[in-house]
Amino acid sequence: MLTIDIDTARRFILGKQGLWPGRRWRGPQGTAQALREMEYLQLDPLQMIARSHDIALHSRVLDYQPGMWEEAAYKQRQFFDWGGWLATRPMDELPHWRVIMHRERDGHADVGTRIITMGKEHADAIVEMRDLLQERETVSNRDLKAANR
Repeated sequence: MLTIDIDTARRFILGKQGLWPGRRWRGPQGTAQALREMEYLQLDPLQMIARSHDIALHSRVLDYQPGMWEEAAYKQRQFFDWGGWLATRPMDELPHWRVIMHRERDGHADVGTRIITMGKEHADAIVEMRDLLQERETVSNRDLKAANR
């Protein structure tokens, strides 16, 4: 059995995530590479100082600017987003994820019905959001009117 010391293990894990020995990628192409190496980038619509996904990429990509991930994901179609915690994944993984997506959509016995029920209860809002995203590509919560804020 191969054994490694704790420092080597830490460097390996941090290096795989693009956090050691420092930012290794640069610009738009580096952003796409960082997304691949991270495997999942959780998208966060809330912005206090900056969105958490932009912070995660800024720590890995030299010259990163907010929105570079959107270029790679939505304009170049290199990544897709999906899941209860909305994460981006490489587009070449989509065929594998479709099996799970279809199970959730179709309400198989091994998948909870919460998503299906929510979809039925909020069908009008889902249609409205799809239309809005088709029109604008990205939408912030500030773009939406709320009854009580």
